[in-house]
Amino acid sequence: MNLVAFDMQGIVPIGYTLFAVALGVFAGTLWHKVLPAMAATLVGVIGLRIVLTTLARRHYQPAETITFPVVGGTDANPAAGDWVLGRGVRDASGRMVFPGLQVGCPTDTPSCAAEMGLGDGAYNWLLLQPAERFWLFQTIEFGIYTTLAVVLLVLAMRRVRRIA
Repeated sequence: MNLVAFDMQGIVPIGYTLFAVALGVFAGTLWHKVLPAMAATLVGVIGLRIVLTTLARRHYQPAETITFPVVGGTDANPAAGDWVLGRGVRDASGRMVFPGLQVGCPTDTPSCAAEMGLGDGAYNWLLLQPAERFWLFQTIEFGIYTTLAVVLLVLAMRRVRRIA
């Protein structure tokens, strides 16, 4: 679920391509010169990709929360392969003590947590999209780009018929 890897594998690059071509065709019906149509296509493709990647993708499904102890955690990285949206260390009351960090103390050194100012009951907190949702997210994003491509091609065909 890495952001870079997500964009380069699966079916999403096909959706990007379909959208880019459709946007280029539609832009060509608006501007009869090549450079303005190419510039509009480039800005449109990059703009939509940024918006979907940064704002929409994380909300395709509700994020999950994982907690694991600071002392004696069995797995150093329980979210391996998942898309981690947020992390931190919380105290026993649930208040965020160290945002953006993950702490792991060996079982044989219980004073480790106390040295960091963490009391009993402190735990690591992760907000994430699980790796098993990769194909679901790919399908959702592919659907968005493909739907927009179809709409743009229909609009381009209507515009060409009206111009002709």
